[in-house]
Amino acid sequence: MSETSAGDRAAFFLLGAAAGASAALLLAPASGERTRRRLLRKGEAVTDYLIDTGKELVEKCGDLYQRSGELAEGTTRELSGKYRELHEHSKQVLEETENILHRARDAVRSR
Repeated sequence: MSETSAGDRAAFFLLGAAAGASAALLLAPASGERTRRRLLRKGEAVTDYLIDTGKELVEKCGDLYQRSGELAEGTTRELSGKYRELHEHSKQVLEETENILHRARDAVRSR
């Protein structure tokens, strides 16, 4: 199983636990009391596993949320800088264009 999700792992675990518990009930020569204790321990193990997996999932979601915020912040800063550079360059081009047009107008008037 390469790269299975936590939900898939939990489902496989529960399926295996249920199959194991069923086989234990059918094949176990132990008394009902002993079987109930075993089932209780298995249920506690499943509960612990699900709680741990849930905590892991919440932690990974938090990490992803933080990382996406950092990426968005970095991208915003980078784009802001690019737009600032573009704005400054546009102002320079406009000034140069105005100067060229003024000189051309003055040249036409002086003829």
